Amino acid sequence: MYKENHGESNLNLIMNEENLTTRQRFEKELGQISFQELQKFFAKGMMIMVSDQLPIIDVAMSLHDDDVQQIQQWIDDEQVVRAHDEHAKEWVVSRTEFNAVTVAPWVLVQEIHNEE
Repeated sequence: MYKENHGESNLNLIMNEENLTTRQRFEKELGQISFQELQKFFAKGMMIMVSDQLPIIDVAMSLHDDDVQQIQQWIDDEQVVRAHDEHAKEWVVSRTEFNAVTVAPWVLVQEIHNEE
């Protein structure tokens, strides 16, 4: 028996998720996370920084679709870079929060800048 969830069974929720497009799935999975929670991915070299100038979902889609030409252009323009030690040092001190989405095996992140 499936537990009811606001009138929709868990089975229906699972079926609805299966009908999501890849973009919709990335949009649904996009979430806020601290660097502390991302450290294990950073340590494995799996954390990719995305410039604030790019929609992170567009980058996720290009990576998923293996759009080598577009990804290379972003790398050349330094809009997509692998996170490195200097970034990590700054993030630890500033307790940086990110928007993040996973495109296995990578975790794409964008810093959240609080306007003060």
